[in-house]
Amino acid sequence: MKRKKLFITFLIMIAALALTAAAAGCSASKPAVAAILQLTGTTGNKSFTLDQIKALPVTEGWGGNKSSAGVITVPASFKGVALKDVVAALGGSYDNTMGVTLTAQDGYSMTFSYDQVMSGNFTAYDPATGSELATHDPLTAILAYEQNGKLLDPVQDGTLRLQVVSAKNNQVVDGHWTEKWVVKMDVKPEGQTWKLKLHGAIMQPVDRAAFQSCASPNCHGASWKDENGQNWAGVPLWLLVGQVDDANSHGTGSFNDALADAGYKVDVVSADGTTITLDSARIKRNGNIIAAYLVNDAELPDKYYPLRLVGSDVQKEQMVGQIQMIVVHVPESPMTTITPTISTTSAGPTPSTGSLSISGLVTNPLKLSESALRAMGPVTISAEQPKMGTQSFTGVHLNTLLDIAQVQAGAKSLVFIASDGYSAEIDLAAVRSCTDCMIAFTNTPGAFLAVMPGQQGDLWVKNIVEIEVK
Repeated sequence: MKRKKLFITFLIMIAALALTAAAAGCSASKPAVAAILQLTGTTGNKSFTLDQIKALPVTEGWGGNKSSAGVITVPASFKGVALKDVVAALGGSYDNTMGVTLTAQDGYSMTFSYDQVMSGNFTAYDPATGSELATHDPLTAILAYEQNGKLLDPVQDGTLRLQVVSAKNNQVVDGHWTEKWVVKMDVKPEGQTWKLKLHGAIMQPVDRAAFQSCASPNCHGASWKDENGQNWAGVPLWLLVGQVDDANSHGTGSFNDALADAGYKVDVVSADGTTITLDSARIKRNGNIIAAYLVNDAELPDKYYPLRLVGSDVQKEQMVGQIQMIVVHVPESPMTTITPTISTTSAGPTPSTGSLSISGLVTNPLKLSESALRAMGPVTISAEQPKMGTQSFTGVHLNTLLDIAQVQAGAKSLVFIASDGYSAEIDLAAVRSCTDCMIAFTNTPGAFLAVMPGQQGDLWVKNIVEIEVK
């Protein structure tokens, strides 16, 4: 009997060991699911698997890109989660002092402002022509995990990629607002938002997020170590100059070597008005003259913030800080072609002064020559002039100019002023809703016409020299 009990106990032990081994084997056959996104924020860290990402609110839309060389990637269908919803899932506070930095598997990173994350504040372009849209449908930055109904190719795109989408396939954004193989997301204080004004043949403000994206080591970033061992990082000055020295603002050939060889001056202007002037020959493709926004991987101190001119080819007394504007004094290019349009010749008005100013309630006042306007990429429309019937007009859309000038909140109307003092006023809302309203060239060089389809004849101001925003 005693032996029988021992034998039964032995069998029970063998069964228990077998069950334990089976359980272990079962556990080994179901390894833990790997996280695909690491998040850090003010409240700590979190990791998300693909299933956890999919469990967040879904955002679907159409996204396409315009490369720095002007090549259009037509919109495709994407499905994913909006950056703002990932921020919400992380928890903690998030306001306009915060930014979101996405990092790819290869270490490339890109920072997005609060407005870009929460409101989709991006520039949009027509996918057919590549032209900037004065108004566009709402945009949303998402972490996409599907394209055209299928999971992303993990080799080509990674499990997650950054894409800016909208409800319709009628617009694209700059190519640098896309990022593949996203594996990390940081939510952290961004500091105050700033814009660098670039004035040249065209006017182009560069905001903090775009500058930081350009300054990435995998993009156009450059660095310099000073005599004290401090490492300064930013963007070579010549690349910023190349954005406004002519009409080609991005991509291969954006820096005009011929203009630089002909010679011009570049002013680097500080907040207090201090100006450093450099020759184009000195700047030309020189990676040792840098507009820096970081020192030792941190924001610049107040005495230099947001940007400082540094580099081995910059004299110590020229290392101005608090840079707010870069003015490129490119020579006026000769007019080779004047598009025939409506004649402005008459016995009364004096010929135009040759430039158009936009003043008043604008953040970025403009004074544009005809060559600067032509450098913006003119368009041609057919419109009915109240007194002269249907004609063809070539010029720049009025809303494009207002967007560049950055009309301030509270503005209600525009006043068109001619060279002879004549003026006419129109509601700003009426202009914003007019897709074809433009400043047109005429058969008199330097003389412009306000083309206002659908508006009364007195708003078609000849020899317009100023637009005042009120």
